[in-house]
Amino acid sequence: MEGLKISKELLIDEPGAKILVMGNEAMTRAAIEAGIGYSSTYPGTPASEIGDTLSVLARHIENFYFEYSINEAAAIEGAAGASWIGIRSLCTMKHVGLNVASDALHTIAQSGTSKTGGLVIICASDPGVYSSQSEQDDRWFGYHMMIPILEPSNVQEAYDYLLKAFEISESYDIPVLLYPSSRVCHSVGTIQLGEIRPAKDKGVFKAAISRYVNAQVVSIQNKKNLMKKIKKIKNRMDRLGINRVLEGSSTTGVITSGVSYGYVLEALDLLGIYDIPILKLGIIYPLSPPEISKFVHDHNLEKIIIVEELLGFLENEVKEILFDEGIQAELHGKDTFAAAGDLNVNSVQTGLAQILGIDVGDRFKTIMKKAQKGRSSIPPREATFCPGCPHRATFYAMKKVTDGVGVFGGDIGCNTLGVRSPFALCDWVICMGAGIGIAQGISHKSDQNVFAFIGDGTFFHSGMTGVLNAVYNEAEMILIIMENHWVGMTGHQPTPSTGLSSYREPITPVQIKDVVKAFGAKWVRTVDPYHTIQLMDTIRDGMKHKGFRIIISDQECSVQSDRRWKRLVREKEGKLPRTYYWIDPERCQKCKECLQKLACPAILLKEENGEEIIYIEEPRCTQCGVCYEICPNAGISKTEVNIHLEL
Repeated sequence: MEGLKISKELLIDEPGAKILVMGNEAMTRAAIEAGIGYSSTYPGTPASEIGDTLSVLARHIENFYFEYSINEAAAIEGAAGASWIGIRSLCTMKHVGLNVASDALHTIAQSGTSKTGGLVIICASDPGVYSSQSEQDDRWFGYHMMIPILEPSNVQEAYDYLLKAFEISESYDIPVLLYPSSRVCHSVGTIQLGEIRPAKDKGVFKAAISRYVNAQVVSIQNKKNLMKKIKKIKNRMDRLGINRVLEGSSTTGVITSGVSYGYVLEALDLLGIYDIPILKLGIIYPLSPPEISKFVHDHNLEKIIIVEELLGFLENEVKEILFDEGIQAELHGKDTFAAAGDLNVNSVQTGLAQILGIDVGDRFKTIMKKAQKGRSSIPPREATFCPGCPHRATFYAMKKVTDGVGVFGGDIGCNTLGVRSPFALCDWVICMGAGIGIAQGISHKSDQNVFAFIGDGTFFHSGMTGVLNAVYNEAEMILIIMENHWVGMTGHQPTPSTGLSSYREPITPVQIKDVVKAFGAKWVRTVDPYHTIQLMDTIRDGMKHKGFRIIISDQECSVQSDRRWKRLVREKEGKLPRTYYWIDPERCQKCKECLQKLACPAILLKEENGEEIIYIEEPRCTQCGVCYEICPNAGISKTEVNIHLEL
């Protein structure tokens, strides 16, 4: 598999050696060193690379099991089961995935882990919403569930903290949440390798009703036990060796964590301030009252500045501790630093200068003006479907048939891009599976035509419940299942319909049409969206019927099919037949159907001798043929040739 040569560097068993890695790779290496025997994930950016790398390396790690789980709830449940039989287990997800896992994890935390099989959850946050539908502060989940949270500030700490998380989990019999931000996940840095601990082969489950059967009195006792564990961690915080203090003589101090710590250091350097003491928190829940109190008293602090991204989680905790300890100090946090969006050096520098009463000076303002000018000179890049994406053809067909009139439920994944022009066919995007769930609710109380879109990855993740609910309650709507056979937007991980296992080995794919028919769906049609005219006819036919109707738009992701074609070309030594599409300038009527309504990125417009010329840029074209099929004037031609590529 592509990337295997690079990933194998993470298996080097040379303690003391240094390698350059991305934050996600650093955590992957730490997990391997920790001797994990079980790892589960539902892929989600910015955490995807952890599972993807483990998937590639799984067959090269002794006694190791890896899986792409159907969703985050399945992932955490499986990891907990492995932990309970004494196997070190890792579960990875992105921040919104913890919503799905939280039902199980809340109770798993009360039951605990095992002294030999720690359970660590990597939950990658996404301040700034660079790859998510919502900005969410999952630190409050730790508070709610009463499980420790470690937040790394750089690549080395991501590696160190994962190893430390397993120690804490096993020492206190508790799941531990590692909470790296997208900046840490995708930063690059050097780590020093340790020794790889071998994973346990098998474990044995020992029944304990008083621990695992959470009902009535057992549940209450488990909660009390969990509260005792958290209290122990608070009282032994100094033994964990995670938090640290940077000394200073000022009576103003900073408390911070994660990437905000790096921003603080750089901002203070830019301001020329070097005497402010800093309490850098690595474990952000629970906080230790004695540690906070000692930091304030040791430095005679009169003013405390808390720098953190998102909501005032640390600020809230510190305020409570100061109140309980009877400490009076001026405190600043979310009165200065934004509670939405990610922080950066500039915003932290501006906030610190404001609190400290410092003029940032003309030099800083000049730099900001130049940066703004530079940003404005960069051409905007509109988010859009890839050339040849089958979803583009699907949305085009729907727009042509409905003219955009109706109710259109959107969902998470590549199909979310259907909200963009020229399609504008997503009226809401909430969370995975909510497209059909909300649409079926509307269908019962509206006379409008109701449609919903869902990808195959999302269908397996949480859409099946909505489909079954719509079948059972006879929803009056059409569901378009966009089956491209990959979890596309997060990095092309396999789904049950791909035909590949979690180890990327061939298996029998799950047929979505069989699943929905088993649920009781009566009107089910499968169409290749590259046959766009047929797809439009199918949508029209569906609109003539009543009840719950399903159209499966089935065509593989163009990125993956193009990769496969290129590999095949290499195997055939460059000799392979291929179809080329081109626009005949004499027959083209310049209706711009392909350019503006299909809006394929491979179709461009140029001017020659004062005349507009529409053409296909061959290197970007994936030969899907949709433009050829939908051209109303037969202005696009195709040529089939046997080619020989220079490899």
